[in-house]
Amino acid sequence: MLEEQMVRLLTRENIYMSLLTLSYNSLSWKDTTNCHRTASMICWALLRQVMGGNLLPEAVTWFLTSVLRGLQIHGQHEVCYIALSQLAMLIYENLRPRYMELRMVMAQIPNISLEALGQYDERLMDPNAQKVGEKRRKDQFKKLIAGAKALCQQFRKEVHIRNLPSLFKKPKQEKDLIDSSEPLGLAALF
Repeated sequence: MLEEQMVRLLTRENIYMSLLTLSYNSLSWKDTTNCHRTASMICWALLRQVMGGNLLPEAVTWFLTSVLRGLQIHGQHEVCYIALSQLAMLIYENLRPRYMELRMVMAQIPNISLEALGQYDERLMDPNAQKVGEKRRKDQFKKLIAGAKALCQQFRKEVHIRNLPSLFKKPKQEKDLIDSSEPLGLAALF
C-alpha cells in the first residue's frame, strides 16, 4: 500500500516536472501566440503546484532564465512582454527568499542597475518593510529588466535622415494686369 502511494507520488511529480519543462521551453519557441498563452496561463499555475516542495536551485534558475530568454525573443510584442515580465516577477518574488541564486541570474541582465536590484531585493526580503502596491512593484520590476532588449532590437541600426534640400521650383511669372496694354477681360485673369 505504501509503495503504491510512493509510486503515484513520484509519477505525479514526474508529470509536473515534464509539463514544467515543456511549458518553460516553449517560451523561447518562435511562436508569439504560444508564448503569450503559455506565459499567462500555464507556467505559473504549474510552478505553483511544485513550489512547496524541494526544488533544485538549478531548476529554479532555469525557470527564471527561460522566462528572460522568452523576453529576449518576444519582448518586442507588448502582449508577450506584459505576460513574461509578470511571470518573471512572480517567480522572483515568490522563490527569491528561498533561492539566493535568483539574484545572480538577475544581475546578469545587461544594463541592470545593481543598486536598484539591491533596493528591490532588500524590500522583498525585509518582513518589516513597507508594503508597496502591486502596480508600483510591477513598474519597479519592469525598470529592472528594461536592459533585456528584444533580440530583434539588439542589432537594429538607428536611421537618421538629414534635412534634404528642397527641389528647384520655377517661380511663377507675375503679370501686372493694370500696366498691361492688353485689353482687360475675363480671359486675361486666368
